[in-house]
Amino acid sequence: MYHGIEFYNLSQAMVNGIWPLVMAGREAVGDTEAPPALLQVRRGRAEAPAWYMVQAMEFHPEPLSVARLRVRDTYAAPKLVAALLEMLASEGWLRPGREGEYHLTAAGLAQGEKMTRRMARWLEGQAEPLGEDEMGQLEGYFEKVIHLWLDEQVPPGNWCLRYSRRRAPEAEAPRLARLIQYSADFNAYRDDAHMAAWRPYQLEGYVWEAFAFVCGGKAETAHDIYQALLYRGYSEYAFAGALAQLVAKGWLVAEGDVHQVTEDGWAVREDVEIATNHYFYAGWDDLFHEEELTRFSELLVALRDAK
Repeated sequence: MYHGIEFYNLSQAMVNGIWPLVMAGREAVGDTEAPPALLQVRRGRAEAPAWYMVQAMEFHPEPLSVARLRVRDTYAAPKLVAALLEMLASEGWLRPGREGEYHLTAAGLAQGEKMTRRMARWLEGQAEPLGEDEMGQLEGYFEKVIHLWLDEQVPPGNWCLRYSRRRAPEAEAPRLARLIQYSADFNAYRDDAHMAAWRPYQLEGYVWEAFAFVCGGKAETAHDIYQALLYRGYSEYAFAGALAQLVAKGWLVAEGDVHQVTEDGWAVREDVEIATNHYFYAGWDDLFHEEELTRFSELLVALRDAK
C-alpha cells in the first residue's frame, strides 16, 4: 500500500486545529509575559535561539555542539550555528566546555522548563476539539507509529526522532500537548527519512537544498537562492559553488546565471522522494488495516479543521 506524503502533511496541519486553543488558554490564565528578547530573535526559523534552546533540552544532560546540531539542522552554515550557541552562552543559558561543547546551565534548564510548563498550563482545562473516543483513537494511532519507528533497526535510523521524544510531555499532561509533540515527532522522523534518502549522493546539506530549490521552481540563480535562504548563513558565492557542483554532476545545466534541471537531475530528485516515502512508511502495512488508515486520515483532517 502506498501512502505518499499525506499522513506526514496531515500530522503537521492538525496543529492548526489545536493552536487556537493554546492561544485561548493563554488568555484564560492571563499570561501576558513576553518571551525573553533573545528567544524572539529569528522566531520561526530552525536557526534561531528559541529552537536551539529546544535542542538543548532534548540533548540535556548531553552537551550541544556545532556538529551535533548540524546532524539535523544540516542546511545551516557552521559559522551561524556557532554564533547562535555563543549568543545562548552570553545569556548564561549555556556554558562553553571543551572541544566546542556547550552544556545547559541551571538558568538554561529553568528557562527551558518554563517554556514547556507554560504550554501545558495554557492547555489545561481546554475542551478537546473532538470527542473523547475520537481523541483517544487518534492518540493511539500516533503511539503505534512512534513505537514502530523507535524499534526500527534498519535505515533510515531514528536519530532525530529519539531526541525529539526526549521532550515528550508527562503522561498526566493535557492530551493536546501530547498531540503537538506527536506532530513534532513526525517531523523529526521525516527528517531522518529524507536525510537518509539524499545523503548517499555525498553532498553537503546546502548543496542539496539549492538543488531542491531549483527543482521546486523557487530559484534559477545563485542570487535567487541566496535571497531565499539568507537565514541559513551561507554567502551567494557559496551557493554559486553549490550550483557549479550540481552542473558538474549533470543534474543541472547552466545558461549564463540561469540553471535548469536535466533529465538526470529529475531522476535523482524522483528517486530521493520515493526513498523518503519508503523509509517513512515502511512497516505501516503490517501496523494498520486499510480501514484504520482511512480512519487515521479522517481524524487528522477533523482535528485540522476543528473550530
